[in-house]
Amino acid sequence: MGEAEKNLKKQIERASLLDARLGAVCIEDPALGGLIRELCRQVRRTDSLMLSSGVAAACAGCAKTRGSCCFREMGESYGFLQLFVNRLLGAELPPKSDFSGSCFFVGEKGCRLKVRHSFCLNYFCPDLTTTLGDETLLDIQRQVGKQLLAGWELERALSRFFTSHSIPEHL
Repeated sequence: MGEAEKNLKKQIERASLLDARLGAVCIEDPALGGLIRELCRQVRRTDSLMLSSGVAAACAGCAKTRGSCCFREMGESYGFLQLFVNRLLGAELPPKSDFSGSCFFVGEKGCRLKVRHSFCLNYFCPDLTTTLGDETLLDIQRQVGKQLLAGWELERALSRFFTSHSIPEHL
């Protein structure tokens, strides 16, 4: 196991520990809970567009066979805060990768994360771009923008929450 994968596993452990200790507190907090619900709503809308347009199926198939944009380093770039947000939205973080050489979070049905990096949501390979057409691609990109904004607002609020509650680094 390389250094980057060891670091990712530490980030997953930290996110899981935070979820166990503070997940319910964050969800019940009026301000944070509202931001969590809004992000969840935006994720559902994005996922719906990705499913109905065929993007989800195409990307899942490609990730299993070619790896393409779901490359190993993409998964290794997730930090504890993004993973904690995924836990808040109910994502299960895997103990190990299903496909060596691919993103740690790619599973049989595609990405296991609910909240993904901007790259993961905004990159469309040339084949997919052609298949989707300009109008569908623009609709997806507009929705992705709403999801990314909701995620940024939640991460910013969580960072302030952690600072104001003196959450130790080991959590």
